[in-house]
Amino acid sequence: MKLLSIEEYIARRKKEDQLNEFSLANRMENMKTCVNYVFEYFNQYLDTTKLDEQTVLNNERLEKYRNSISYYDEEIQDWLVHIYDEYNKKLDRAIINFLKKDELFYLYYRK
Repeated sequence: MKLLSIEEYIARRKKEDQLNEFSLANRMENMKTCVNYVFEYFNQYLDTTKLDEQTVLNNERLEKYRNSISYYDEEIQDWLVHIYDEYNKKLDRAIINFLKKDELFYLYYRK
């Protein structure tokens, strides 16, 4: 389950409650409702124990991947782990598959 950002959470709650934020007649009520969304987000939606658990599990997953690519240079490992963390793709495997099809596979990377 992907955790929503606070902006995404508030947008979802506004849609669920069909809140018209541009209604001048309901301005004070809308402000109270939106403030309650923020409290709800931090007090109920974000369970810190789940976040800590997800962080630990993600770090373990990344470390396991780093160990599997330990034969590469450390800078390349960092790059591959970053891509794996960001996009959940093991790029080293994709490159190996490309090389099986065509020996002349050009890879260009810049920071």
